[in-house]
Amino acid sequence: MNTPRKHHYLPQFYLGGFKLLPQKGKKPHIWQIEKGGQQAHYSPAIEDTGCIGDYHSLDYDDQEPDHKTIEALLSKIEAAHAVVVRSVNTTKRLEASQVGLIAEFISVMRYRIPAFAKHIETNLRSVVLDTFKIMYQAGAFADPPQALRQRFEDNGIDDNLKINISNWKVISRMLEIGLASESINLLAQLNFQIYCTKEADSFVTSDNPVALFHPHYEEIKPYGVGLATKGIELTLPLSSKTLIRAGSELQTGSFIASGEEVAEFNRRTIIMGENYVFASSISTELKMKIRELGDRFAGFTFDNLFYGDGSVHISRFIPVQ
Repeated sequence: MNTPRKHHYLPQFYLGGFKLLPQKGKKPHIWQIEKGGQQAHYSPAIEDTGCIGDYHSLDYDDQEPDHKTIEALLSKIEAAHAVVVRSVNTTKRLEASQVGLIAEFISVMRYRIPAFAKHIETNLRSVVLDTFKIMYQAGAFADPPQALRQRFEDNGIDDNLKINISNWKVISRMLEIGLASESINLLAQLNFQIYCTKEADSFVTSDNPVALFHPHYEEIKPYGVGLATKGIELTLPLSSKTLIRAGSELQTGSFIASGEEVAEFNRRTIIMGENYVFASSISTELKMKIRELGDRFAGFTFDNLFYGDGSVHISRFIPVQ
């Protein structure tokens, strides 16, 4: 029996909330719209969407790659998350007993996506490279061959030293943060609102679906924000008809979203997206909105301040504004 090598960074049960209706053939499909360029769009099967080959594989040096362990772990986690998400999608309510599990779902969704994996890899690569440069310049290594030393002098170390970070290290960091009690507890302390749409309106999602929004970020630039930042709001579409909104200053409850609110929540989701927007339906208006927001950025950013004998690494989260 072949081992599945197509690993989903967005759960299939989650994407199922945005499937095309009526269904095309035996398998559910979804609209996938590219965020860049001309917003090319197509409708793949959900089983082929939100996934990357070997994304969850563990690539240890002394053994064959492990393609199963993380997939099995996530399958157990997703089974519990699917129950609470489907309940909220059906009832349009979030019960007090469900807050802890929905907080865990949101936390995992924030940190399992490719944008965060890339952020971790960039961070770790910079740590290794800067450590080498500091030690090399301090004379901590034996003299390298003359040809290599000349290349370092002519073109710099950065252009001549390639650093590869093992995927197991990236994956372990993603899950460690996503399942950390600190992150989940911060989310569980927020006040949750459930929004459902009117018949003609739909929510969209993206390959980075958890949006952090701050209405006055201009006043606190250049600092990043977090879940404990005053005024921060979080939104996560649960389906084309249901969205969860959370914040410390919100009043809990269930609401019918106006057309303006649907447009605003979709704006946040689109800006958060890195490469793709997913939707149950597509229109000229949606493609135009994606094109309009295509160069807007929100999410994790990394700054490396290297001083020759030391460096400062700064990770920030830039919210939707």
